[in-house]
Amino acid sequence: MAEAARQALEDIGVDPERMELEWASAAEGPRFVELITRCVNSIKEKGPLGTESNEAEEDVKRKLEAAVEAASASKVRTSFGMLAKKFHKDGDYSPEAIKEAVAAKFTPAFRKERIAQEIKLLLKKGPMSITKLAKIVGSTKAELEKIVAPLIKKGILKEEKKGLALA
Repeated sequence: MAEAARQALEDIGVDPERMELEWASAAEGPRFVELITRCVNSIKEKGPLGTESNEAEEDVKRKLEAAVEAASASKVRTSFGMLAKKFHKDGDYSPEAIKEAVAAKFTPAFRKERIAQEIKLLLKKGPMSITKLAKIVGSTKAELEKIVAPLIKKGILKEEKKGLALA
């Protein structure tokens, strides 16, 4: 679903307008060229990723890597599958219903997993405080503590004097 991708992009700080989804049949060559040209021009106009938010290339890459890992996680894929079943059951495929359901079910699961993945990537460089991690990943300290607790329990992370570290 395009809406899930848009909300995931927004969660990592990428303008969702960078993604377009249009349909063109094989018989619509001129339309296809027009769509691709418009999309390429739009991206060129926006500039490289991170331009809008003045983010360093390293930060953009880390967020994208965390997002890819999050999208592959079973909890995130399951939430996506459950959405598809819900839409099929309800028969409501209106843009409003899709946006609302994705925001309620998919986006929280994606965000939680994306933050967990980003924390792991950040801690490869060494221990870091929860406060600093929260600031970097765009989270509150309370939200981060809820995400970190199970990772500590599973033995993925550990608490040290300098902060959290990979176990």
